[in-house]
Amino acid sequence: MTRRALASLAFVLFASRPAAPLPDIELNDNLHAAGRMVRGVLVLDLEIRQGSWHPLGPGKPSISIPAFAEAGKPLQNPGPMIRVRLGTPIRARVINRSDTTLVVRGLASRRSLAMDSMLLAPGASAEARFTADAEGSFYYWAGMPGTGMTGPNRTKRWYEDSQLNGAFIVDPAPGTPLPKDRVLVIGLWTGGRDSAGLPDLNDQLYLINGRPWPHTERMTYTMGDSVRWRVLNTSSDVHPLHLHGFYFRVDARGDMARDTTYWPAEQRMAVTERLLPGATMSMAWTPDRPGGWVFHCHLTFHVVSNPGLGADRLDAAARRREIREGHPDHDPQNHVETGMGGLMMGLYVRPAPGWSPDTRPARTIRLFVNTDSTAADTVRRFGYVAQEGESEPRADSITTLGSTLVLRRGEPTAIWVINRALEPTAIHWHGMELESPFDGVVGVGGYTGSPTPTIMPGDSFLVRMTPPRAGTFMYHTHVNDVRQLKGGLWAPLLVLEPGESYDRSKDLVFILGEATRGPPVLNGRREHPPISLKSGQRYRLRLLNVTAATPNLQYWLAGSSPTVLWRPLARDGYDLPVHQRGLRRAEEFVAMGQIADFEFVAPPTGPLALELRNGVGLLLTRQPFTLTRP
Repeated sequence: MTRRALASLAFVLFASRPAAPLPDIELNDNLHAAGRMVRGVLVLDLEIRQGSWHPLGPGKPSISIPAFAEAGKPLQNPGPMIRVRLGTPIRARVINRSDTTLVVRGLASRRSLAMDSMLLAPGASAEARFTADAEGSFYYWAGMPGTGMTGPNRTKRWYEDSQLNGAFIVDPAPGTPLPKDRVLVIGLWTGGRDSAGLPDLNDQLYLINGRPWPHTERMTYTMGDSVRWRVLNTSSDVHPLHLHGFYFRVDARGDMARDTTYWPAEQRMAVTERLLPGATMSMAWTPDRPGGWVFHCHLTFHVVSNPGLGADRLDAAARRREIREGHPDHDPQNHVETGMGGLMMGLYVRPAPGWSPDTRPARTIRLFVNTDSTAADTVRRFGYVAQEGESEPRADSITTLGSTLVLRRGEPTAIWVINRALEPTAIHWHGMELESPFDGVVGVGGYTGSPTPTIMPGDSFLVRMTPPRAGTFMYHTHVNDVRQLKGGLWAPLLVLEPGESYDRSKDLVFILGEATRGPPVLNGRREHPPISLKSGQRYRLRLLNVTAATPNLQYWLAGSSPTVLWRPLARDGYDLPVHQRGLRRAEEFVAMGQIADFEFVAPPTGPLALELRNGVGLLLTRQPFTLTRP
C-alpha cells in the first residue's frame, strides 16, 4: 500500500471515530469559595469550556453549553463563587477554551467610574488585577459580543451563553464576624426562537443555582433560626420573588456594580420583592411556624412545568396546551412536585419543642369554588363565592371578581372551602401568616400527619387561621395556576382591627387579575363607570396585582394638577413605620404578588382617575372618579 493510501486510510479511520463526550457540568450551590490566597492576594484561574449540562437531573437529556471552571477542576453552573473580605487584592486570569468570542464582565473594581471587561477570542486569555473595594452582593458573567441582561429582547442573553454567571460576594473587612448566609443565583435558559425570531417563552428553564424546581435544593431550618439569603438575578427577565408564610426584611438592593445596604430606618418588610434583570437583593427572615413552604417567582409562567429536553421535548402546540391546560393525568395530591417547575425552592421548618397547632374555637366562613362551565367547554370559568346568610349560593353562580373576605386581627377563623368545580384545586392565602397545612402548596405544605391536600371535586377542606395583623391580602389558586387563575380563581382578603367596620365608600380596593379571554381586568371588569368621591375626604386605596404576567404594573393617581400626592401606609399587608409615610408622587410599581396601601385626600376639583400602566408608562386601563362637594 502506498504512503498516500495509508494516509487516506488513517484519515478515514480518524474521521469516523466518535467525538469524545463533553465533560459534565456540576451544579454549584455556592457553598465554597474559589481561588487560593498567595501572600494576601486571591489568585483565581478561570476557564470557559464547553460542557454537558443536565438541568433535570443525572441520566436525563443534556444541553451543550459553555461554562466557567477553575483551571483543572470540573465545570460549574453557576460558575465558581468568588468570596473575599473587603480590601482583598485579586488577580483573576480567564482563558476562553470555547469556540466562540466572549466578553467577560464583573471582574473589576466596583469604585471605578467604568467597570473593565475582557474581550476573549477562542483560545485567548486575559488577566485582571483589582481590589475588592466595595462590600456587597455582586456577580461576574460572560456573553457573546453585543448581548446583555437588559435591552431589547433580540440582544438579551437568552440562549447558549446564558449560564456564564458566577457570584462575587465581598464580606466585611477583617475583624468583623462573617455573616451566615446562602447565595442564590437566578438563571434562565431558552431552547430556541419562535416564528418571529424572538425567544420562545414556552421553551425556557428558570433556575436557582443551576437547576429548576423540583430539582432545586431543599433547605431545612428550625423555628427561631435567623435566615439570610443573597439573591442575584443574573437572568434576562424580571422576577417578583415571593416567600410563603413569612415576611422577610429587605436589607440591601443592588446590581453588578453597586450594592446599597439599607439603614435600619430604610429597611422594609415584604412577602414579594421585584428583581429586574441584573438586580440583587439581601434578605433576612425568621421562621416561627413549622412545616413545608416554598419560595418562588410569582410570574406564573416562570413556575409552570419544565419543558422536555431531547426525546422528551414537546412540539410547540403540545407545550402550549401543557402550560395552559395543566396536567389532567398527574397525581393531584402531589401537584407542586409533579405539575410545577422553574423558579421555585422548597423549605422545611422543624418544630420547636412544645409547639402545637392552634385549635381554638373559630368563626366560620363557607367559601365555594363554583363554575358555570361544562366538561365540553374549551375555556373554563371559575369563581370564589362566599355564603351569605343561611342559604348556599347556586352551584353555577360566579362573578369575575371573587368574594372579598373580611377577617379581623386576632380572631380565630375557620374557612370551609367547598369545591364544586370539575377539577382539583387548592387555595393559597397570599401574605397570611398561617400554619403550613393551610397554605395551599399541595405536595410540599404541612407536616407529619397533616399534609396539605388537594381539594377534589365535590370535596371540602377546612382552613384555619388567626390573622396576627390588620392589612390587605389576597387569595388565589395554587393548582394548575395558569388555567385556574385565568378562569377567575382570585380575590381580595382584608383584615381589620377588632371592632373596626369596613366602609366601602372610603376604603377602596383595586385588584388587577385575570379573565377567561383577553387582557387582565380591574376588579373583574373591563369597563369602569366613575366612582363618586367627596372633595376634602380622606380615602384609603388598597392596590393589588394577582395577574399571571404583569410584573411591571404601575398604579398612577392622575388629576388636573401636575403632581398628585399620596401617603404610603403599608406594603404587602405590613404597616410602614411612621418615618416611611411621607407624602410622595402618586405613582407606584405593584408587581404580581405585591400589594400597596395608600392614603390620599380628594382634591377640590377634577378630573381624577386611577390609571394602570405598564413598565414604560403606556395606559392599560383607568378607573375615573367624579368629585362632589361634601
